[in-house]
Amino acid sequence: MVYGEIVRQGQLFGLAVLLGAGLLFLYDLLRICRRILRHRTVGIAVEDIIFWLFCALGMFGFMYRYNEGVIRGFLVFGAAVGMILYSIFISRHVVRCGTAVFRRILHVLHRIFGRISKPFRILGASAKKKVGTANHIRKKSVNGWKKRLKKIGKAVKIGLSKL
Repeated sequence: MVYGEIVRQGQLFGLAVLLGAGLLFLYDLLRICRRILRHRTVGIAVEDIIFWLFCALGMFGFMYRYNEGVIRGFLVFGAAVGMILYSIFISRHVVRCGTAVFRRILHVLHRIFGRISKPFRILGASAKKKVGTANHIRKKSVNGWKKRLKKIGKAVKIGLSKL
């Protein structure tokens, strides 16, 4: 009977180690996103607060489900051990390789969409060369609308005068 309880507690400790490693893996995914998409300090702080609240809820859910809600120090210690081991042996490689893979994927997508959008960019560039600056384009379009509205107004006046 006591032996079964010891085995169960050992299994819980192993699960806590895996949970700690898994939580740090999720944090590494967040770090990869930060390396690919630059964040401001406030954004990083908010992300960290949300992430660690999620981790606290996850740890509480783990203890509630597998240990009837009893908070035991060895489970928290097991999660810390899992985080430390993951950080020492795996984390650096995951972040480096993950960043390289996602940057490569973004590079390929950029090239694909660059080729798809090239005809539109060429048309836009040729239109700018013909017409001029953006202000000139805006003034020309506003003046064009004014002329059209004047023509419509004249036509309406003529039509009303014939009635």
